[in-house]
Amino acid sequence: MSNGLMFYAFMAVVGFSFANGAWILHRLQAAHHATWVGLGQPTATLSSGVRPRLALVRYIWSLRFRMLGDPQLSLACWAAIIAEILIIAIFPLLLVGLM
Repeated sequence: MSNGLMFYAFMAVVGFSFANGAWILHRLQAAHHATWVGLGQPTATLSSGVRPRLALVRYIWSLRFRMLGDPQLSLACWAAIIAEILIIAIFPLLLVGLM
């Protein structure tokens, strides 16, 4: 895969990850308010600090979102996990390709 294509793939995954994360935050706040409050009221802009965002990451990676029984939220959380794995996989390949 060429460096340019790798870069665009990486940016597409990062862009998707941000948009998906914002949707997850919105869904939690609107449909599962108690869970959102329990996580420290995380925001996309980190205006509530880093701790709530880290709590959200732990919440997603621990798969606790499945307990809410919300198929749309579950799909978005699984997509977030896959996107993060792709970011971790593509980033070093991108760096090696730049050398």
